[in-house]
Amino acid sequence: MNNFVNILRKHKLRPTKQRVSLGKILFDKGNRHITAEILKNESDKENLKVSQATVYNVLNDFYSAGLLAKVNIDDDKTWYDTNVEHHYHIFLENSSELVDISPDDIDIKISNKLITGQIRRVDLVVKVND
Repeated sequence: MNNFVNILRKHKLRPTKQRVSLGKILFDKGNRHITAEILKNESDKENLKVSQATVYNVLNDFYSAGLLAKVNIDDDKTWYDTNVEHHYHIFLENSSELVDISPDDIDIKISNKLITGQIRRVDLVVKVND
């Protein structure tokens, strides 16, 4: 717990009770993908008294600080990824599961005619009807 407080401070986030408690739930299980709804359900199981709005705010604070990555699957749901290293995703539609893909496992070719500047990043989500 103390370690996470130091991580929050290092990322210029005040270690509030909500941030520390939700951060513990988020990061103590290793790399994973989570939505605000999933985190709210897990916090309820831990008997944390946080609102859905607080969960959204904390997730967005962590994202802004670089502690989480966002993965947009559809317009109506944002997933958060505790793995902030560069990688891609497969979304299994029937089970609503998000799976990591190493950049080494995918070849992406973009025609030079389509690029007007320098590519900063490529975000890729492959949707699979499993």
